[in-house]
Formats: sequence, structure tokens, C-alpha cells
Amino acid sequence: MSTIRRFRAMDMFNFGSVNLDRYTETYDLSFYLSYLSSWPDLFNIACRRLGLGRGLMQVLEDASEKIHNCYFVDLFVRPSNKVAIAMYEGMGYIVYREVIDYYMTDGIMPTESAFDMRKALARDVHKKSVVPLKRPITVDELFNPRR
Repeated sequence: MSTIRRFRAMDMFNFGSVNLDRYTETYDLSFYLSYLSSWPDLFNIACRRLGLGRGLMQVLEDASEKIHNCYFVDLFVRPSNKVAIAMYEGMGYIVYREVIDYYMTDGIMPTESAFDMRKALARDVHKKSVVPLKRPITVDELFNPRR
């Protein structure tokens, strides 16, 4: 059975081995602490691994909709991660756009794009936030959108 609970700062000492996996995109401790202090209701941890992805996504969707009144939830996933993509599609997510060279590598493997997958929430009655873009974008466009 899986358990999902609020993340605590001390939890950072328990997931260090993930940061050693070259296929996992990771961040430094200040990134995690910033998220924890800014959005504690969106920062959760899963103990065990049976249905955890769905459970964590449900917690994120519930908090985004009920606490923050968001229009949509989005996530980034490697196009090669077919299992995750199938799970997200089964939860109602669509591929909104592709972001070219989103994932960095260790210099041995080529960079990989990401799918930005989205799911509209109740506030987006007309589902405008999930109309797919017709062309891929670059990482620069992701972080510096044209106005």
C-alpha cells in the first residue's frame, strides 16, 4: 500500500540516491527548499511504489484546483518514457507542446526533448489552456515567452 504525505525538509536526506541517476533530472537543495517554502501544499512525498504516480498527480490536481484555483496542471515528460505518457493520457492529460532539448545529459548521450503535457481544470470551462501548439518550442521560448 502507498502513502502520500506532506514533504518535510528532513525528507531531503532520504532521496540523495536519486540524484546519482544520470537519467533523472535533478536540482540542488535550494530548489527543493524554495518549493517547500513557497508551495507546501503542492510538495508531497510518496512512501512505497504502488500507484504512486497517480496518487501524487491526484494530490497535485486537487491542490491546484481547490486551493489555488488554477486553469490547468502541466508536467514535463521524456517522449521515450512511454509508460508515464500512457499513465498521464489515461488521467486525461494531452501533449500540449514539445520542448526541444529540454533535458540535459552528462555529455555522452544526446539531449532529449520533453513533452509538456496538460490537463484542464474546472476553472478552464472552454478548455483553452489545452489547445495543442502546432510547432515545437525551444527552452528559451519556454522561459522567455514572446509577449
